[in-house]
Amino acid sequence: MLNGKVHIMILASLAAYLSACTGRTPEQPGDTPSPKLVELINGAIAREIAAMDPALRPGLLPQAGEQARRWLQEISQVVARCRYGPGNNAKSNLLEYDIVLASGEQITGVYSGQRCYYPVAKPLVMRVQFQGGQVREVTTDGRERERPVDASLGEIQQFAERVLRADWKRNPARYFRPAKSSDDVAREWDMRKP
Repeated sequence: MLNGKVHIMILASLAAYLSACTGRTPEQPGDTPSPKLVELINGAIAREIAAMDPALRPGLLPQAGEQARRWLQEISQVVARCRYGPGNNAKSNLLEYDIVLASGEQITGVYSGQRCYYPVAKPLVMRVQFQGGQVREVTTDGRERERPVDASLGEIQQFAERVLRADWKRNPARYFRPAKSSDDVAREWDMRKP
């Protein structure tokens, strides 16, 4: 009869095997530098910050853009990866971002807004290195070169938006006015003239 340790080892091996067969191993970015992606991502980030204008997005504080620049200076790297890897075409195979801060803190599984559906288009799996609030290096497996630049622009803009908004969720007071208290709301209803 097998002892408990052997059972655990067999189960762990079986789980790893099944995971590999079902595509549940997240795909890792390649090590090919992509200077064009550096340029495109920095441009997308600049556009996102420029759009952080209270006139365009009511509720944002006037200093939201500056706070976003500070947030970018805290980031060391972002890895864009699919939750389960290329062998899984399930709806739950989401493109996610793992953000590593210079402090060592990790924010994992930031949803990008898109699924990884490899039969249609390979998602942009990449490692984005930041330095001083700017993208300094992007490495991939070269898949971005398999399609026109325009085909990647939406995914790149989405990357910029989601990485910046990750801090909106962590530190909303940096970006938004405090919510009105119930007393303030009641007073507003009582004092407002038609």
